[in-house]
Amino acid sequence: MAILNGKALAEARRKKDWTQVELSEATKPKVDVSTISRIERGKPTRVRANTLRALAKALDVQPESLCPAAEAERDVMKLRIEAAARNALTLVAHRYRISRESIIEIAPLLFFIAAEQSLEERRTRIADVRASADALFDLYRRIPHLPPEWPIDEGAVSSEERSIKARDLFGKKVLEDAQQFLSEFDDDFDEGEHNPFVRFLRDRLSKIDTSAELAESVRWTPGLWPNYRVCTEEAASVVGNDTTAAQAILSGAAALHEMPKGSPEQRAEWARAEFDRKYGDLDDLLGELVTPRGADTQASNSRGAS
Repeated sequence: MAILNGKALAEARRKKDWTQVELSEATKPKVDVSTISRIERGKPTRVRANTLRALAKALDVQPESLCPAAEAERDVMKLRIEAAARNALTLVAHRYRISRESIIEIAPLLFFIAAEQSLEERRTRIADVRASADALFDLYRRIPHLPPEWPIDEGAVSSEERSIKARDLFGKKVLEDAQQFLSEFDDDFDEGEHNPFVRFLRDRLSKIDTSAELAESVRWTPGLWPNYRVCTEEAASVVGNDTTAAQAILSGAAALHEMPKGSPEQRAEWARAEFDRKYGDLDDLLGELVTPRGADTQASNSRGAS
C-alpha cells in the first residue's frame, strides 16, 4: 500500500487541464473517478501501489511527487517564516485546538478579509472628510467678505483616494506624494506603527483584548516582516510563567521547535539562555537604553574633580 496525497494529485491533474473523468479515462489500469474524487477530497489516503503508478504515469509525474512527504518538502522550500511567527503559529494552534496546517490554509482568506475591511474603512473616512469639507465650505461662503478658501489639503486627499483605489494597504503612495502637496507629518510619525493597515490591525486587536500591550505590539514596515505578540498566556505556560522566558518565545529568540524536552523550569532556563546568546543580556540591554545621554561623561568628570 502507498500513501497518496489528494492535494498533490489535484495539483498535477490541473496542470494537465484535466477533469477527474478525463484523468480516470487516461489511467491504465483504469482508476475509477469515484476513487479519484475521494482521494482529492480527503487527507493522505492509502492506495494500492498499482493505483499510484497508474495515476503517476497518466499525469507524467514521478509516483513520489504524489506522496505527502514530497509535497511537504516542496512547501518547506517555498515558505520560510521568522521564528517569532512560527512560534505564534504553534501557540495559536494550541490555544484553539486546531492544526497548524489548517491555520496556514485559512490565512489567505483571513488576510483578504482584513485587507478589504481596512480599505473600506479608509474609503468611508475619506468620503466623510470630503462631505465635511463641502459643508464647511458652504458655511464659509455665507461670509462673503472673506476670501474663498477650500478647507482641506486637496493634494493629500486625492493621494489617499488614489492609494485606496490601488489597494495600497500601507499607504506607501501617500508618502511618496507627500512632497507634492507639501503636507508635513508629525515628528513622531513612524511608518511601521502608523501606516493605515497597522492602525486597522491595532484597532481590531484593541476591541477583542483589554491589554493595550497586545495592540501596541503590532508593527509592520512595508517590505519587512510583521511583528506582533499573541498568545502570551500560552507562551508563559510553556516555561512555568517565567516572564523573561515567555518574552524570549514571543520575540522568536527561543524557537519552540528547537526547545529541548524537560520541566517548565528547564525550558525557561533554556529560553533565557537563547535570548542572551542571540541578543545579549536583557537586563544589561535595558540598562543601556534607559541611561540618560551624557551620564557617563558627567560621572567621569565628577570622579576627576574629586
